[in-house]
Amino acid sequence: MTANAAEKRKLPRFHITPCQFHDQELKKNFSVQDVSLGGLAIRLVDRTDIPLFAVGTEHQGILKIEGLKLPAHFQVRYIRGTMIGGEWIKLNDSLKNHLEQISHPEHLGMHLKLYDLPDSVGTLWYHNPIGVDLLLYSTDSKSIPKIVRWTLYIHHSFISWDQGEKVQTGRALAEDEEGYAQGIVRVETRLIDYDSQIDRRLVETAIELMKSAAIQDESTRQLIIHHLQGSL
Repeated sequence: MTANAAEKRKLPRFHITPCQFHDQELKKNFSVQDVSLGGLAIRLVDRTDIPLFAVGTEHQGILKIEGLKLPAHFQVRYIRGTMIGGEWIKLNDSLKNHLEQISHPEHLGMHLKLYDLPDSVGTLWYHNPIGVDLLLYSTDSKSIPKIVRWTLYIHHSFISWDQGEKVQTGRALAEDEEGYAQGIVRVETRLIDYDSQIDRRLVETAIELMKSAAIQDESTRQLIIHHLQGSL
């Protein structure tokens, strides 16, 4: 893949997470797909709720995240299918401190969890609802699977490695296509835009994340760290 080239790629997303937003005015709970210091993304189960989240509207309520219930206030910035993207307004200090803590690379890695992708043979998917996905692609060999490609998504950025290619970084932006569901997993289309030069700060963050990553195979974890360190 040449530098700065763009492509479309399917990215699984877990749309039933332990993170929820309770809207005080609507008196309803909504599933939070991603959350960061910049804002949050809500996945609506009922399409009839879309008009309630018109772009520019403000919403106040309680965000339930990793064992805490904290006040939250955001403004809707975009709508893509049934996904609502919001930007924080006057981020509550308690919520800000909590998000800073759980957004630390070490914490993100420790709380990766493996989810099934029954229709994707040879693919392992690790997910953290605080905006992190690790996809491992292996050969179909049942005896000794070999990792031939991996991609680590951190919020709207990504780092990838493929056989015969060096480590590359870039941005992964959600397309307007709504995607399709496989049980509790929704597969979305992302526009993958490669950087012309590698993002060293992103690579350093990824190294710190992978050093604590809770993945099953230690040799795979060390392989990814080796790829990342070799790119600096």
